[in-house]
Amino acid sequence: MRLNAQPLCFLLLPRPDHRPPLHRPALPLHAFALATLIGLSSLSGNAQAAIAMLAPAREAAASEPLQITLLYSGDEAKKTLTLSPPPTLRLLLTSNDLAPQPIELTREPGTPATLRLRPGEFRKVRFSAPWPDSARGVVRLDPVGFDASPALVTINRGANQIQIANAERAESQATSAGQVAAASASVRPDGEPLTPSGDELTTNRDTMARISYFEPMYVGVGSNGDTTARFQFSFKYRVLMPDDLRSKRFLDNLYFAYTQTSIWDLSANSKPFRDTSYQPQVFYDVADTGWRSTWFSRMGVAAGIGHESNGKSGTDSRSINIAFVRPTWEFGDLSANHLSLSPKFYYYLEKSDNRDIADYRGYVDLLVKYGSPNGWQLAATLRKGMKSWYGSVDAQLTYPLAKLLGSAWGGYAWVGYFNGYGEDILDYNQRQHTVVRIGYSIAR
Repeated sequence: MRLNAQPLCFLLLPRPDHRPPLHRPALPLHAFALATLIGLSSLSGNAQAAIAMLAPAREAAASEPLQITLLYSGDEAKKTLTLSPPPTLRLLLTSNDLAPQPIELTREPGTPATLRLRPGEFRKVRFSAPWPDSARGVVRLDPVGFDASPALVTINRGANQIQIANAERAESQATSAGQVAAASASVRPDGEPLTPSGDELTTNRDTMARISYFEPMYVGVGSNGDTTARFQFSFKYRVLMPDDLRSKRFLDNLYFAYTQTSIWDLSANSKPFRDTSYQPQVFYDVADTGWRSTWFSRMGVAAGIGHESNGKSGTDSRSINIAFVRPTWEFGDLSANHLSLSPKFYYYLEKSDNRDIADYRGYVDLLVKYGSPNGWQLAATLRKGMKSWYGSVDAQLTYPLAKLLGSAWGGYAWVGYFNGYGEDILDYNQRQHTVVRIGYSIAR
């Protein structure tokens, strides 16, 4: 893309992470625009013009067009500038369910082909195009032909999509806490956030996706007599992607999940796997119920049925089927260090291969987390068996590698700790004394 035959440089900055409406700092439009200006283009003589692309709204109504705004500025110029905005812009739209598809946006009708800007004057030029019928959920927009960061936009196809989009625009333009609160309340009287809680291939809880991480994914090695490795991978799949991403209906929040955990004996000859647990589940899950309280920031709930077995036969066979309910409460500022409590209550539907497993595992797994999305986090799962002092502590400490080794790195440094009964289902009734492992985590 060129302006008066000179190259331009653009930057699209993402909107700030979502926070409860009353705590989002207001930013006037002109200040936000100036913050996103990064490119200077030589026009004539020593005159300079600046141009920026403004970040689109985080949430858009499907019935309204996709709209991108360029901001032209004569702030650096010493004299009146003459500019020629392009007739079209091109974007590449990507989602988890669709192959990338190009979109061509047309300059807003009535916009002059030539702009004249006096020193210090600003002019906005809008480009628009209809959203593709097949696009839904969260989509990524990548500019084509010029340098700009991608943007994530949530497409709302629900019945109140226009109201939500209008409230989103009003909130982004608010200059006071009262205006922000009023914009949010116009969508939901209970103050439910405009953007739903996370469901994505990341531990960040800001976007929706059909396939997502479920339990933590990691690999670690440690020794306590024998040297063992422990690794786990876990995904969930959303069966139906709803039009309204805030829907609490059963089918709109139905998931299938699969988790596999292995203990690898690196000290033994041929280095066999000591045991592997296979855990498919079907469940209903809402990360944010919308319930509000003065003593917790957010509450989620999950409920369903699950199976766990080790795939072995004879005396080494282990298998259970459970029904479970798991509420989750989060306390404090969700964008900073905060506490999360998540007890998983379950009932054994079948346990014939290990009838006394409740003596060692009990009927509740209590997950306690403390940390921040962009910093360290300690997560511990506590179990108390129904007999004697049987139980276990399974803890994991993680820290982003990007903060240790540089921004090019993904994932987390991982330290695992286990003490108690049943690190794997084969040895559910065998005591494992303290073992510490060090490794790498993809998701936590």
